[in-house]
Amino acid sequence: MMPRKPVAITNWKMAMTIAESLAWVRDFQDMAGELLEVVDVIVCPPYTALWAVAQELGDSPIQLGGQNIAPTADLARTGEISATLLADVGCRRVLLGHWEVRRHLGDDDEAVNRKVHLALASGLSPILLIGEAHDDPSPVEVALDRQMAAVLAGCSAEQVADMVFVYEPEGAIGVAAPATPDHVAAGCRFIRGWLRDRWGDAVADGIRIIYGGSVAPEYAAELLACPDVDGLGATRRGRDPASFAEITRQIATIKQGG
Repeated sequence: MMPRKPVAITNWKMAMTIAESLAWVRDFQDMAGELLEVVDVIVCPPYTALWAVAQELGDSPIQLGGQNIAPTADLARTGEISATLLADVGCRRVLLGHWEVRRHLGDDDEAVNRKVHLALASGLSPILLIGEAHDDPSPVEVALDRQMAAVLAGCSAEQVADMVFVYEPEGAIGVAAPATPDHVAAGCRFIRGWLRDRWGDAVADGIRIIYGGSVAPEYAAELLACPDVDGLGATRRGRDPASFAEITRQIATIKQGG
């Protein structure tokens, strides 16, 4: 089996002006240096900064991602953004299934599934967030199985192979510390096992699965110790280029020996 290239994702949510976004890109690229050759870095700015960041990145290996898309291609959707528009501005990937979008905008698994297919049709590769709700009484495995089956309905092995999966339990978002390493390992292991049962070893062994949720440099090493965790996603610490560069360095060191 070829080693999986590790991944570092930062989602800036509704932060970062255009000027701040451009300064971040310049600073981070200087700090990351050769790390960008061994870790796939994906940056998800707010919509207002996407074009400017795309121009600043140029031929940089850093990949541009959107934070969400509308669940329809209908043009009459004031205040929303389509997969086609994200692709047009230079995005290669898009976050889908984040708990904040589910809670604030009412997305359910079926809406996320519609978005998955719209993204694929527009040439975007989904970054699919998977995780149990904080108020779900079901066992974690039951909740994840139900979610995976619904959001990936109608997808082929080829389509799934280029996705990045983020295990992010709702309870780990915006709190002081991430989920425990054992909890993270179990969640990522379940996701890979589910993919293996559905599409076989070749697909499951090649897909990148990372953890997100209150990630900081001081927690990175223990979270990355699990062989099924291929990287990390950061928000608050991801807005600080030095902190995110350190997270990326730890990903490279632990997962690639770089």
